[in-house]
Amino acid sequence: MLAAVLLSGTSLVLGACSSPARPPSGAPGPSAALPPSAALPPSAALPPSALSAPPAPGTSPALSADAASGPRDIVCGPREAHIKVVSSRAADDLVAGAISWPGLRAWATASPTTNGDPATGDYKVGAEVKAGAVVKVSIPDSFAALAGLKYGQGWGYSPARSVTFHACADSDTAFIGGFHVAGRRCVPLDIAANGRPPTRVTVSFFAGPC
Repeated sequence: MLAAVLLSGTSLVLGACSSPARPPSGAPGPSAALPPSAALPPSAALPPSALSAPPAPGTSPALSADAASGPRDIVCGPREAHIKVVSSRAADDLVAGAISWPGLRAWATASPTTNGDPATGDYKVGAEVKAGAVVKVSIPDSFAALAGLKYGQGWGYSPARSVTFHACADSDTAFIGGFHVAGRRCVPLDIAANGRPPTRVTVSFFAGPC
């Protein structure tokens, strides 16, 4: 599986925080495992123009005010990196309705080096979307200089503030990509599926309980 509920007006905080959503269950299917080819290409690295002043030692760079691009739609098509999978959910997966991120709940206490490069702030984890679902994931404007969604092969995996995932109609779909996060921090995600109002999910990126 690639290396995350959905009720109007509700809010979920991960990492020792309460959650009104049902916990994910099940074991991840082997078909969802990331192949070696799923690694982000060199083009996914942030260009020098996207960086702010040099960060303090041991922290990753923040994005400039305009570095994270605007909304983008990612579809089930030949120009987008995706894999058809049979999605299953495990205890460490972050699940928000029709979308999930394998193992993302465990990142709260994990080392950044196990999932990416803390020097650049770029971390790899696929987004799995249930068959036929359309899910919009957004980062609030107040966090736009600190985090980005690195999905979209056609955009070179540059960080975006908002990504709408269009799963394949006939299969659960895993989209290749990840996140850019400056340092260890908690990042809110607003997640809306199939036109419903968004739910806010707060993710701990190596920052302990949020």
